[in-house]
Amino acid sequence: MNEYTEDAQRALSWATSLYGEASPFHFFTVPERFGGATRVDDTIWLTVERDEGFGMSAGPAAGPLRAWRTCLIIDSSLGDRAQELRLRSNWDFYTRRTEDLDADVEVVTDAPAITALLERDAPRSSVWPGAESVVEWYGVFDGATLSAVAALTRWRSGYHVVSSVATAADYRGQGLARRVMRGVVTEAHARGVTWLGLGVAHSNRVAHNVYRDTGFVERARFSRYGLPED
Repeated sequence: MNEYTEDAQRALSWATSLYGEASPFHFFTVPERFGGATRVDDTIWLTVERDEGFGMSAGPAAGPLRAWRTCLIIDSSLGDRAQELRLRSNWDFYTRRTEDLDADVEVVTDAPAITALLERDAPRSSVWPGAESVVEWYGVFDGATLSAVAALTRWRSGYHVVSSVATAADYRGQGLARRVMRGVVTEAHARGVTWLGLGVAHSNRVAHNVYRDTGFVERARFSRYGLPED
């Protein structure tokens, strides 16, 4: 089987047949930015952002296309190099269906408090107050002190992702990250969101345990490749 399409929905139907409903391809693909997809047997190459040269590939023959400047390869066996691209990071992608977990969190509107917690205890967070993708911030308070926080974000694909999950250092080990995660799942369900996703560094085993404990299932192990840095 060797097929090519410039129809995003057809490409996503291939992804569904190989990787199931709400696959990582679904979370990343924005139809108006889509640049085409090729399927050869059980391998897919999908240009997610045609203008930016960003693509995703998965399957036994997965690898970058020549036109890609950055890419995500699922379960890569390519090592530190993929053609002219270099390995930038390894991280994993999780998803789960939402449901009412009867979890209690508060909406957080105090942007300076969120920023202070992230700067102090999670400076490598992917999303910060003011980001266009943020739907809502949720958190747990100890009195007036914000002790844990997470953002519900909406990607351009229309899918929702949990981002910037953080617990203040003085409050770690109390299960607050799990509480916040359960709260976001519950709040997303109340908003009519069906699926949630999240990304986490492959090396962050503590976070992996939190996400698995709150019902998230690993869907992909990504290797991110990019052009050599100047």
